[in-house]
Amino acid sequence: MSAIGLDFGTTTSILSYQVDGKIQPFALGGASASPYIPSVLSIEKLDNTIDIGQAARLNQGDDDYWVYSHFKMLLAETDSALLAARGYEHHSPADIARQYIEYLLARFYQETGIHDIENLVVTVPEIWVREGQHAARETLKNILLQLGFPQARLVSEPVAASVYFAHQFKLKQGYAYQGHVLVCDYGGGTLDLSLSLLGENTIKVLEGTGCGHAEKHLGIAGVAFDEAVIEHLLQKNGESIENPRRRYKLQKAFEEQKIAQTDKLNRLLEQYRRNPVTNKKLFEIEEITIETQDLVNVFDRLLLPELQKSLSAMDIFLKKYAIDTENAEQFHILMVGGFSNFYLVRRAVRDFFHSKTDADVRFTAYFDLTDTALAIAKGAALLATNAFQLDLLCPINVGIRAKNQFLVDTDILLLNKGTPLSQYQQPTFFQHWLAVMSEQALNNLSLQLFLDIGEKRRYINLQGKLRDFIPNPHPQNQWRVGFAVDENTLFTLHIIDKSGVEKITPLGNLAEKMGGLHIVETTT
Repeated sequence: MSAIGLDFGTTTSILSYQVDGKIQPFALGGASASPYIPSVLSIEKLDNTIDIGQAARLNQGDDDYWVYSHFKMLLAETDSALLAARGYEHHSPADIARQYIEYLLARFYQETGIHDIENLVVTVPEIWVREGQHAARETLKNILLQLGFPQARLVSEPVAASVYFAHQFKLKQGYAYQGHVLVCDYGGGTLDLSLSLLGENTIKVLEGTGCGHAEKHLGIAGVAFDEAVIEHLLQKNGESIENPRRRYKLQKAFEEQKIAQTDKLNRLLEQYRRNPVTNKKLFEIEEITIETQDLVNVFDRLLLPELQKSLSAMDIFLKKYAIDTENAEQFHILMVGGFSNFYLVRRAVRDFFHSKTDADVRFTAYFDLTDTALAIAKGAALLATNAFQLDLLCPINVGIRAKNQFLVDTDILLLNKGTPLSQYQQPTFFQHWLAVMSEQALNNLSLQLFLDIGEKRRYINLQGKLRDFIPNPHPQNQWRVGFAVDENTLFTLHIIDKSGVEKITPLGNLAEKMGGLHIVETTT
């Protein structure tokens, strides 16, 4: 029996497991292979042969294959035109994600000889919940059910990183870290800032901010940056940005050079930040020259504003909990995720916290640079061994708009942000029964739900589709409305009628059904 942690990433996935009391990553392809497995799957059109990882990447551009990437960020996407533009015409992102995880686990069984997985923990962006992207988490949970893992847990990526930090701290220092940790998780698709309080083998998640959704690019992190750099270079050189094959070829070459020349990039970007007149050539891809200012200009325009906005929002929480951010013994800043290694990201975070030197103890991770990218998967594996206890709090406010005891329409809060999730395992119902007077009223009246998304309150109007969500819809019936949230932070709408019949709808599924209707957002 084995405990497995899977960091299911936008660009790279990492699977870790415990061997002889130690957590280690799985290297697909044997001991000499890399644990960084590209989140890419290819299907040969002739015989449907599947490859994943680097083998699948090598098939990109070959017309004999369907090659799929970035499926994690598209799990909840319903826009067929957008999916087609990303190459998802013959298979859905959910289907590709299922095949990818299934094939990865099959290779794990084959190469390690381990066949019985006792516990499986899969990490997901925390920002998905805080931005209201519930359908993606629900889709991933359903995939794990289809693969035969009904007890698999979904854990937020920064939470898993906090677990690994706590583990490594105790290993290196000889005692448990007790204090606050701010995780800056910057990966291929999302930015997650998560604040937790660590104790002896316990982690209490307090607050989170970040960004995961963007209108133009896929996410708001590493992939979006790479795409924007290529667009910038094409426009700079007078080329069209509408040629997908050309764009992909350039993006692949840029990503490879960016990784291969990390030290050079760090040095020249640092020089440029200190003095912009030091702009220099970094490298060439496909006869296009890339200079320091190209990367800085794209980063400052596309990503820096969102990063600073998220840091400022987190700063409000730091002040709310009266955390002394200068106290290195009780406050640490943990940089994890592949894109957090990028110099401009690290420099922006350090500048925000007035860090003047690389020796700043607040940024000591107690693991090496390699583990910066592995920390999430290793933390997930530790959670799968039950080595740490998570104290999760409800991350958002949820409720309905209804008449109060004074018969005035008002927002009725049912799930309160900051309340332990354990209190909401069973649904919390609005105390009053709701009723309609006629069949026509049943068709025309509305039930409004609300979710607090950051600083905004999002209202979802069920008018016109109320029958889809209530049991036994007829005028003589009455209903109570409630919500619940489970240990995977999956929210459900519960509506029960006078006879005790209950209808349960996952929030992500509900949002999908209501996708064609108007959603009102107001500032709270």
